[in-house]
Amino acid sequence: MRFSYRYIYSQGLLTVLLFLFASSCLSILVGQGKKISIHIENNHIFDTTTDPATQYLNGDVKIYHAGTFMYCDTAVLRGSDLRMYFNVVLLQNDTIKIFADSLKYNGDSLVAYLYGDIILENGPSKKLYTSYLKYDVKNKIGYYTQNAKLVDKTSTLISKRGRYLLNEKTAYFYENVKATGDDFILVGDSLSYNTVTQETKFLSAVRIIQDSSNIYSQKGWFDLDDKVGDFIGNAQYQKGDTKAKGDTITYNGILDHITLKGDSILAEYISEKDTAYAKTIFYDKKNENFRLTKDAYYKGDKNEVKGDQIFYDKITEKFKVSGRSIVSDPPTIIEADTLDYDKTIKYGKADGHVIWRDTSAKTAIFADHLIYNGNDNYMKATNDTLRPMFTTEIDGDTLFLKADTLRSFRIIKERLILPDKNAVRRAQSAKNKVKVSVDFSESQIIKDTISENDSLSLILDTILQEIVTDTVFTGIMDTLDFFIGDNDVRIFKSDMQAVSDSLVFNKKDSVFTLFNLPFVWSDSTQIAGDTIDIFLKEKKMDRLTVRNQATILNSTDLKFFNQIQGRFLEAFFRESKIYKMNVNGNGQIVYYLTDKDKAYTGVNTTEASTMTFTFDKNKVTDIRNYLEPKSKVYPMKGTDHEAIKVKGFKWNIEARPLSKDDL
Repeated sequence: MRFSYRYIYSQGLLTVLLFLFASSCLSILVGQGKKISIHIENNHIFDTTTDPATQYLNGDVKIYHAGTFMYCDTAVLRGSDLRMYFNVVLLQNDTIKIFADSLKYNGDSLVAYLYGDIILENGPSKKLYTSYLKYDVKNKIGYYTQNAKLVDKTSTLISKRGRYLLNEKTAYFYENVKATGDDFILVGDSLSYNTVTQETKFLSAVRIIQDSSNIYSQKGWFDLDDKVGDFIGNAQYQKGDTKAKGDTITYNGILDHITLKGDSILAEYISEKDTAYAKTIFYDKKNENFRLTKDAYYKGDKNEVKGDQIFYDKITEKFKVSGRSIVSDPPTIIEADTLDYDKTIKYGKADGHVIWRDTSAKTAIFADHLIYNGNDNYMKATNDTLRPMFTTEIDGDTLFLKADTLRSFRIIKERLILPDKNAVRRAQSAKNKVKVSVDFSESQIIKDTISENDSLSLILDTILQEIVTDTVFTGIMDTLDFFIGDNDVRIFKSDMQAVSDSLVFNKKDSVFTLFNLPFVWSDSTQIAGDTIDIFLKEKKMDRLTVRNQATILNSTDLKFFNQIQGRFLEAFFRESKIYKMNVNGNGQIVYYLTDKDKAYTGVNTTEASTMTFTFDKNKVTDIRNYLEPKSKVYPMKGTDHEAIKVKGFKWNIEARPLSKDDL
C-alpha cells in the first residue's frame, strides 16, 4: 500500500512525519524486549493517529527481528504486528529461506503466517511447497494445513497437513501421505522424514509400491535415498504371484534384498516355484539366493528341504543345510545334522546321523558321514563308531546290511553277450545218461536210464547248439550302477541272514554278490562257498548261485547234518522258498534218512557229477543224480559220522546274525 501527501494533509495531521529517506534505520522496541530493526531503501511513513502508531514501508523493505531477516516490497508495522506484501522472504541462519506472497507476523508470539506461493528451503536441495504456512520463528517450526510438497533431491513427499522442525531436520506428514523416488511410491496416513538422512519413520500403516511389487506394514522406517528399511507389524510383500509375510520385513532396494522375520509366527515366502518358511528368511533376488534360519523349510520344483538353517542358491541349485536337515531331490532324500548339496554337479556331503533314501528303489543308508556325487552315482558312507547300515525291501520284508564302509559307483561300458555257462550246465545235466531218484517217503533208491536216441535227447542237443559259446560285442553302451559293502559284511532279513568279507550289488541286474567265503542262512540251512550270488526279481528272491566249493548244511538237532556239496550250485525260489536246486561238478550228498516218527534210520551218501533237488515246504522231496552216480546207505550205529562229512565241513552258526542288532 502506498500513501501520498494529499492523503496526509486531508487528515489535517501536522504531527505526521512525512518522509524518511532511503538508507535510514530505526530500531523499535516491541514484544518480549526484542528490537525490530527496520532498514528502508526507498520510503517510510509514520501514522501516529493510531495507537500504537502505524508504519508504512515501501520499496526494498528490510526488517530484522529475533535473529530473522525479513524482506518484501511493502510492509505495515503496527506495534508488534507486522504485515508484509509482495516478494516476501524470511532468512534464518545460512540455510533457512522462506519465500511467500504475503506474511503476518507477531513480534510478541514470534509466529509468522505466510500466504500464497510459499517455498521453504532448508539447504540447497530441500524445498517445501505450500499455499499456507504457520512459522514459529523462535523454534524454527513450520506448520501447514492446506497440502504441501517437500522435494529433497530425487525424493518427493506430499500430504494434506504437517509440520517441519528445521532445527531437528525433521518433517512430519499427516493425511494422504505420498512419498515418491526414482522407482518407488510410498503411501500412508502419517510419517516423519529426516531431511539429512532421508529416512522416513512410519507413524501409521504404509505401503510401498515398486514396479509391480508392494510392501505393507503397520510401522517401521524407510530410507528414501538408499532404499532400505524395516517394515514392522503384519509386514507383507507381494509381487505378481509372489507373496511374503512376517512380523518384520527388512528391504534393500539397491541390493534387491528382502529379509523376513517372524516372532509370533514363522515368516513365509511363497512364489510360483518357491515355498519357504522359517523364523528368518533372507532372499537375494538378484543372485537368487535363499538363507533360512530356525525351523526352516524350503520346497522348490524338484527339491524339498528341512533344517535349522538352509542356504539355497537357485541358479546353481546348491544347498547347504545345518541343524537337523532333510533335502528331497526325488527319488533321493537325504537327512543329516549338517548337509551340503549342489544339484548342478549333484554333489552332496552329509554329516551326523545321516539317513539317505532312494524312494524309487526303496533303499536307505544310515551313517555318520556320507559323500554323494550323482553324476558318477558315487556314494561313500562311513561311521565314527559302530558301522553304517544299508536297508532295502525284498519280498515285502526289510533286508538290513552293515559293513565297515558302504560305497556305490557307476560304470558306463559296452554291452556284451557272454557265454551262458549256467545254461550249458543245466542243459548238459538234463542230457546226462543216468538218473537216480530218491523217494524219501519210502527210503528207497530207484535207478532209471534215459536213452540217447529219445526225443528229449534230441531237443537238448539242439539247445546246446544254440547256447552262445563266444562273447558278442554289441556296440551298445550300458550304464551300470553298483553298491559295495567293504569289510565284514553282515546281513539280516527275517527269513535269511548272511556274512561275507565284501559284497557288490548290481542295481541293473538286481544281483547281490558276496565274496571271500560267504555264509548264508535260512531257517535251519546254511549255504557257503567261495562266492554267492543272490538274484532278485521284482524285489523278490528269484535265484541263488554258489561258485567253487558250494556247500549246503542242514540240521534239525545240530548233531547230524544233511550235506550237499559241488563246484557250482544254483537254487530257484518261489514265494521266498527254494523249490528246485542244481549242483554241478563233483556233487556229494550226505543225507540222513528218517521214518514217519522222524527217527533216524540210516544215512545216504552219494557222489555224482550233476544233481537236481526238488523241495516242498523247505523239505527235499526228490533227488536226481546224473552221470555215473555212486551211492551208499550206512546204518546209524557203527558209522563214523565225522568221516563221511563233506570236505571242508564248517557249521559256522556262531557268525549268524540273529537280529539287526547283531550286525
